[in-house]
Amino acid sequence: MFILKDKTNWLYLTIVIILATFSIGGILFFRHQLLVEDVIAMESFNILRPAPLPTEINQNFLTQVNDCFIPVAALYGYTLRISSGFRTIAEQDEIYNQGRTVNGHLVTDAQGGKSIHNYGYAVDIVDRWNEYNIDWKKLAKITTFCRLEPSEEGDISHVEYRGGISTRDFMYGSRPEPLTLPCEIMKERSELKEKLTLKDLKNCGAPNFSN
Repeated sequence: MFILKDKTNWLYLTIVIILATFSIGGILFFRHQLLVEDVIAMESFNILRPAPLPTEINQNFLTQVNDCFIPVAALYGYTLRISSGFRTIAEQDEIYNQGRTVNGHLVTDAQGGKSIHNYGYAVDIVDRWNEYNIDWKKLAKITTFCRLEPSEEGDISHVEYRGGISTRDFMYGSRPEPLTLPCEIMKERSELKEKLTLKDLKNCGAPNFSN
């Protein structure tokens, strides 16, 4: 049995106890940190897991195209139609391969999964009568007024909505905030199946897109 005969032994014992306490505390803290890091790593793994892909175009985005973009463009002499909307990964890869691994002209720079078409937030448009003989700069202004975005995929006929979200974020499940029409009259005209007028646009505070 260890007998404390003098103050020196008491001091040694006190130091040993203090060191042991700090050592055990340090081990427990380090173990806790490892557990926390493991949890964060698992959460990150789950966040970075690609989300299920949609199977159709986003209806909120499509409403913005049909009730604002196309009607406003019509007031400036264009008769636009959607030539391509939602695409599957396989369809996107098929288009991407044109001019690369199969005969044809290059159509897109985006492979499957890297196009906003695959997530339902993009359309390609063409004029029914003039095809691609369009003032694209004017249409870009109309696109912006309708709270949509011109192409980031190297295709001038492409209109999309990202809302500041990258393609990679789309892949992992992020989506932009829902769109709203610039003014209520656009919704009313659509519901009544009436044409939008220049007076409507003026009341909406829209600029003259010919300037």
